[in-house]
Amino acid sequence: MKVIYFATIVVLFLCFSACHKDDVLVTEDKRMAVFATLLDSNNVALQDLAVNVTTKVGEENNVLGASHSKALGKVDFVSLVAYNRGIVVNFNPLSSGDHNPNFMSLSYVDPREFMDREESVNLDLVKLNPIQDVDISIDRLPETDSVEFRIQYYNTTQFISLDEENNPIGKYQNTSNTYERLDEETASFQNSYRLPVGSPIKILYTVNDEAEKDTTITVNSANSIIDLEF
Repeated sequence: MKVIYFATIVVLFLCFSACHKDDVLVTEDKRMAVFATLLDSNNVALQDLAVNVTTKVGEENNVLGASHSKALGKVDFVSLVAYNRGIVVNFNPLSSGDHNPNFMSLSYVDPREFMDREESVNLDLVKLNPIQDVDISIDRLPETDSVEFRIQYYNTTQFISLDEENNPIGKYQNTSNTYERLDEETASFQNSYRLPVGSPIKILYTVNDEAEKDTTITVNSANSIIDLEF
């Protein structure tokens, strides 16, 4: 009978641990104020855009605080703090029901887990670039046997790291690549992308297995259609 009781206790303990090992532990007497001014790439204030604080990038749950930008793009609200998780301040997050698809999402990330976190995060000016549809076409010329290329571009969701004093460090860190080869079987390539205005599109290409070359195009309203031939 004692063996049965002991086994039951062990099972209950393991179930309890499994259910609670991922719990976010909030510091009851600790709060963190978030300040910023939200602008677009032309320094125009962005009002009514969602802002929140989560414990991980891209997280829909475990929202510690949430608000919207106010008149003149001002952001100021108070968030809870978790001592067993990092913090992520998200501007126009995809997980928000008020996400604006016309602008990029930007997250400031501090993954450190500790008790005595700063009582405020002042990000000063935060810029969200508008999003633009860009159509890219690449054709193989008749005199070209083959073209191999890679299109490198910035995604519409970006991340910036925070240092120990909650100051932004580093640059945008979220890029993707498209790889393709054009030859006798495939003579052309077409694809559409949604990209942040002002971000670079870098195309690295090799023609007829020769040395690799590259060209960079900046996303703006004048180049929503990009046609290249090699």
